[in-house]
Amino acid sequence: MAAISTSRSCTRCNTAKRKCDRVTPSCRLCRRKKLECVYPSERLSSFVPIQTTSGASTPPELSLLNFESTSNELNISEFPPLSEAALDIANPPGSAPRINYCGAWFLAPETFMVDHTPMPLPPNFKISDLKGFVRLVEGWMAAWITTGSNPFIHAHLYRSNFPSCLQIAFTTLSAYLNRTQATTDMILRAVNDQASTLVSASDVEAGTSPDLLEDLAHIHALLVYQMVGLFDGDIRSRHLAEQRAAIFTISLDRAIEKASRELRWDLLELDPNHLTLSLTSQTSLAEPLWRSWIISESLRRTWLICNGISASYDGLKQGWTPCNGDVMFTSREGLWSAGSALSWGKMCMERDVRFVGRFRAEWLFEVAPEEVDEFGKVMLESIYGRERSMTWLHGTKC
Repeated sequence: MAAISTSRSCTRCNTAKRKCDRVTPSCRLCRRKKLECVYPSERLSSFVPIQTTSGASTPPELSLLNFESTSNELNISEFPPLSEAALDIANPPGSAPRINYCGAWFLAPETFMVDHTPMPLPPNFKISDLKGFVRLVEGWMAAWITTGSNPFIHAHLYRSNFPSCLQIAFTTLSAYLNRTQATTDMILRAVNDQASTLVSASDVEAGTSPDLLEDLAHIHALLVYQMVGLFDGDIRSRHLAEQRAAIFTISLDRAIEKASRELRWDLLELDPNHLTLSLTSQTSLAEPLWRSWIISESLRRTWLICNGISASYDGLKQGWTPCNGDVMFTSREGLWSAGSALSWGKMCMERDVRFVGRFRAEWLFEVAPEEVDEFGKVMLESIYGRERSMTWLHGTKC
């Protein structure tokens, strides 16, 4: 006879960050896939346990929107709150009203933690793979110039506010991509001058910019100058870019640390006890969640790309590459390209958002490639190697 496990999610659901119904002897997903279902005897998690009102622990799943529903409404009050410990971290006493993040699974303080689990190099790794990653990011930067977005800069991120430092970087990169032999030296001088101005600004050094969007704009601008400086081939530009590397890393880490504090303010007007978010009519209620996701997701993806570029440069220069850590990102196809808050919210409600980190994303090989977006596929290849990724993409069992 089936029963509900008093343990947390089964091992497979927990690893895959999928919602588990905890039915024994086998949960629904394991039964459907005809897989062995194993429940752990004790909690093995680095996340703060979520507490119910009765004091019992419930599973700390991060993909809180992974459930089946035919309704057009997303009831925010259904999502479990964070633990008291997590709330204390995010809401210092006396600083602001307390919020429990409800359906904002991507804003929980735990999700901004950098994972420093040691990871081996991908199978059959070659130094030339690093060159391929650099070329890929260069292509994404060029796509940003022509389309206004790429897999780590969301199309709506700077739509209403395009900070001046990024306007300059955008124009400078456009000039660089269209350079001629006669103009190359002038453009490289502009790159180096603008980069020096950017890193010398007090708000970049001290991390005291007005808001997180400004921080992210500074990071994207600096990424433009670093990509040109490190990989153009000009010796002086490379020397100056190497000197900026430490500031680049500090800016990234401070932005991640700041994100869990800053983004929560967007949710203070949402009452999780009374609010039902209609995905077909109440756009104004969906907007704060979508906007916060756009900023946090762009930051997470940018963090991964910037650290990947840093590691690639070190690997190409020194013959070995460091592991700079990992952060979580949303890999579900369609979420990144959603054109409105309502369409994004509806997709979140109807599908597993696949919110994962690269180091624990191996389970994505079990789903169809078309269910994983472009960024997710690149992250899989960076950890598990091109050979395994291509086998998966071409439909061969991994």
